[in-house]
Amino acid sequence: MELVDVIRDLVFVQGISGYEDSVRERILDYLRKFGEPRVDKLGNVYISLGEGERHIAFMAHMDEIGMVVAHIEDNGFIRLKKLGGVDTRMLYGQYFEVFTKEGKRIPGVIGLKPPHISTENEMKSAPPIEDLYLDVGASSREEVLSMGISVLDPVRWVKQFYVLNNRYIVSRALDDRAGCAILIKLIENLKGKKLDKKVTFIFTLQEETGLRGARAITDRAIDELYAIDSVSSGDIPKVDYYLSPVSLGKGPVIRFIDARGANSLSLRRKVEEIASRNNIKIQEVFTGGSTDAAGTFDLGIPSLALCFPIRYTHTTVEMSSMEDMNNLIKLLEKIVQG
Repeated sequence: MELVDVIRDLVFVQGISGYEDSVRERILDYLRKFGEPRVDKLGNVYISLGEGERHIAFMAHMDEIGMVVAHIEDNGFIRLKKLGGVDTRMLYGQYFEVFTKEGKRIPGVIGLKPPHISTENEMKSAPPIEDLYLDVGASSREEVLSMGISVLDPVRWVKQFYVLNNRYIVSRALDDRAGCAILIKLIENLKGKKLDKKVTFIFTLQEETGLRGARAITDRAIDELYAIDSVSSGDIPKVDYYLSPVSLGKGPVIRFIDARGANSLSLRRKVEEIASRNNIKIQEVFTGGSTDAAGTFDLGIPSLALCFPIRYTHTTVEMSSMEDMNNLIKLLEKIVQG
């Protein structure tokens, strides 16, 4: 099972925040090969390997940013609202899909007022989301309803997946389907090995809308927890590198401090020592945003975010290095062995 194939599989599965059912089922399909996963009342997924007095855990979030149908106009155009950190600039001129209750995928587009009929001021900035609408080719509200579309149906971008120069993966939702794939690959690598501790893998929901799954995990008797997620890299033109001084291809990232504050200093020092001892390149950063590590830290669990850097976060072309991801898996294996 190649990591890139698992990532490709997971990114195409529907699973915006609050609507994770499909991606959860796909992840469960993988996990059932390794044991007996369980699902809590909210929808977080757990699977454990090994046994012992010490208990460590790794966590990745299943959800991605997206939108929902907020209102259907009489003329057939559909108004939307965001779920998570959707950048309005990334919406115009894009293809989307509405996922109906009956399981249909209805294609649509978000257009933009042509320059030929726009004012000079309108040309200077992207319109606000209040001016945004989804066009599914319908001419009336009744026609939209007849397609099976209803208010609160999830909406996401139509996705593509590329490997650039045999080194970089590009797709929507590497944040954090790649993190989920990394955990699945880690489980595969550890399955069948004798472990001197209990190791639990947790796949959470609704990270993008407030770390809600992480803050409600049912298994809290954990000695150390690592959130596997992405972090924005600053290695692109027109960006002040100091804002996020990490680069693709230079190793996994310890994201010790973010917008929610610092996480476990003792775990940071432990990971630094493990990486040094095993000649694994790492990067460290203080950045904006947050991860599930902040949610579990608030529960009193020593937690730390370990990340793979990505360019163009929360766009349709998130880009990450396969080398960084594979080195992150190596680092996680050494943490389990440590």
